[in-house]
Amino acid sequence: MKIAVIGSGAAGLGAALALSDSADVMLFERDARFGGHANTVDIAHTGAAMTVDTGFIVYNDRNYPNLAALFQHLGVATKWSDMSFGFSLGDGRLEYACDSPDKVFAQRRNAFNPVFVWGFREVLRFCKVAPRDLAAGRAAGLSLGGWLAERRFSTWFRERFILPMGGAIWSTPTDRMMAFPAESFLRFFANHDLYTGLDAAMRWRTVEGGSREYVSRVIDRLGARAHCGVGAAAVTRAGGKAHVRFEDGSEGAFDHVILAVHGPQARALLTDRDAEEDAALGAFRTAANRAILHRDARLMPKRRKVWSSWNLMSQGAGDKGRPVAVSYWMNRLQSLDPSRDLFVTLNPHIEPEPEKVFAEFAYAHPLYDAHA
Repeated sequence: MKIAVIGSGAAGLGAALALSDSADVMLFERDARFGGHANTVDIAHTGAAMTVDTGFIVYNDRNYPNLAALFQHLGVATKWSDMSFGFSLGDGRLEYACDSPDKVFAQRRNAFNPVFVWGFREVLRFCKVAPRDLAAGRAAGLSLGGWLAERRFSTWFRERFILPMGGAIWSTPTDRMMAFPAESFLRFFANHDLYTGLDAAMRWRTVEGGSREYVSRVIDRLGARAHCGVGAAAVTRAGGKAHVRFEDGSEGAFDHVILAVHGPQARALLTDRDAEEDAALGAFRTAANRAILHRDARLMPKRRKVWSSWNLMSQGAGDKGRPVAVSYWMNRLQSLDPSRDLFVTLNPHIEPEPEKVFAEFAYAHPLYDAHA
């Protein structure tokens, strides 16, 4: 059996490897490298060599069992990571982090600010109410905005916690988060142990040496069956075969084709799609996101005490219509040299100083809504 796998992200790599012993599998990747969001970079940071991931960074065993099993199968070494959230809102006028009371009140005046204290009490209420509503089915059919209104959460909680956090997780403008399906939103928080409040959450892991370690091991096993820089242009079906036309004009016939790409890409490739396929694939959308690898601390919270693994850099009203800026503190996420701060910022709210930028990448992330 001859099978083509189009796309070499985690789905494509996993599919190609799983089928490689029982079928004649060929993997095709349009880009100049394999891996999709698994993109590890080597840099020289103030005279020191460093290796860092810029896309896929962390996973956990409970919610990524197949990925964890793949790493074990490949003999990929992993290490403990850290998942913590810091907020820098309104150009740093309000800053707090969620992993200890000391960091919640990093701005000491907030301990005497009834609006802040009440707002954070709502964060703790959310951590109790949300899992109960999820289990009881009370969020079914509601948008996130509708559920928040029904549960009478305040404007402070909405604008200074849940919408920036959701916008950061899904790389989505905060105003679009209100239409997000509430049940999916609450289930994601449950699956990723985000209802712990100030208590310790589950441990996360990262790949030792960067995510390219698992990518290279899959490619090594596929050998000559993996083709980089070979993009598919169209997929059609005729005579019991799937026919792939490539961007260089060549063609190939296969018994099966796996489209391991985003929904919009799959829809564009499948040129003979029927109405049902068109409707299903047309429900998926993606958003383009800039990812900048840099060492400019201006794109982090002003107060170092607030620095966390994920740092939500919201401009408030200025975020409407654009994704929330998120700065990942790579030293904490991947146990890098603590004397050389290194960050990956998605959709920066200000541009980092050019001399402090190591690399820039464009990633597409799926948009989650009721249609998807």
